[in-house]
Amino acid sequence: MADKMKKAVEEVKAETAKAVEEVKAEVKPTVEKAKKSAEKAVKATRKTAVKATEKVKKAAAKTVGAEVSPVVYVQYQGEEEKIEDLVAAAKAAFAAEHARTKVADLKLYIKPEERAAYYVVNEKFAGRVDF
Repeated sequence: MADKMKKAVEEVKAETAKAVEEVKAEVKPTVEKAKKSAEKAVKATRKTAVKATEKVKKAAAKTVGAEVSPVVYVQYQGEEEKIEDLVAAAKAAFAAEHARTKVADLKLYIKPEERAAYYVVNEKFAGRVDF
């Protein structure tokens, strides 16, 4: 009887091993497809993450590299003038007199006590604007 039991156990083991091999054979293609799909998803996610990181880096570089343009005023005896307004007035006065000459260089000398700004354009032409 012990031999019969051993034989029955051996048969069950053999049938179980055979069933396991059959299941493995059936499942293997599905597992391989899932593995390939997962690898593709990981690659796509990495590419997306790299692109997003590059966009963030570019945006940060633009933000960090952006220069601040200050607004500068001249104040004297309770009055004030913006420097950019004086520069614009000097350019306009120069253009009115020298329409064909391009302004490559402009120096502005502000004398609040005279309420005037003296300019020198291209180190050649001089003039005055009152404010």
